[in-house]
Amino acid sequence: MVDPHKPFNIWKNLSILLKIEIMNPDQFIYTLPQWIIFAGIIASVYGSVENKKIFRITGIVIFIVLGLYSAWAIYNGYFSSHRFLTPEEIISEEFDDNIPGDLPFLARLFPAYIFCLLSGVSAIPALISELKDYKRKSLMTIITAILALLGFFIIIGALKSL
Repeated sequence: MVDPHKPFNIWKNLSILLKIEIMNPDQFIYTLPQWIIFAGIIASVYGSVENKKIFRITGIVIFIVLGLYSAWAIYNGYFSSHRFLTPEEIISEEFDDNIPGDLPFLARLFPAYIFCLLSGVSAIPALISELKDYKRKSLMTIITAILALLGFFIIIGALKSL
């Protein structure tokens, strides 16, 4: 029976009915780039092995999406220092006295996002060289994939520290 005086929370009732736990939003910070990297690599490798241009282009576009997502996450302050330090500590510089030995998890992910952003930037010349059928088109895609893989392995390293 629904009490008319209590506000109705659809998500709470839905999770109770279906026994669904809503995913932590911070998990998207490290899972979404991994999936995008794998999708880009799989599409690029399949396109190269089967000699299908549309899959090579799709893989490169996926790397551009990875770069856009990384730029969006950095721009929106997911790695901003206000998540690690209070404004009072920043103003009074009290953080010099007790520097923690370990970096926070999100601070460990920041270099991965830089590499993913570089991968997205390097995917633009890779896309142009793929569309114009330049000789070095596969080299540009390989450089793009290597930059994305560096970001992937930084994420894996950060996850091992948890």
